Amino acid sequence: MRRGLWIVCMGFAAAPAWGRTTPAWSAYADCAAAYQVNATLADPGRSASMTAQVSDVAQDYSAAAAKQRQGRSGGSLAAATRIVKARVAARSKALATLPREAVERIIDACPQVDG
Repeated sequence: MRRGLWIVCMGFAAAPAWGRTTPAWSAYADCAAAYQVNATLADPGRSASMTAQVSDVAQDYSAAAAKQRQGRSGGSLAAATRIVKARVAARSKALATLPREAVERIIDACPQVDG
């Protein structure tokens, strides 16, 4: 069951970005979820500042997803932000059941957020 869930999660993280010059908003949102979950995973070797940095990266991905969603749909940024937050929350719930290594592999596959 876990292996199947991991495969599905990897598909969600990587598939939206295939063959596109600019990743889909959903790829950014899925990465935001992975970083958000990673920030909450217990790690005795991780400092508080490192946890804060991981959380900041999650917020950067969320912001990029909202901007991308708004640009493609033509709606308001507030509406796009609500949609992104809902996806991040749903994906975070699913990713939280995975082992740290699986979450880190998803993060490794994330596209870069343009500065």
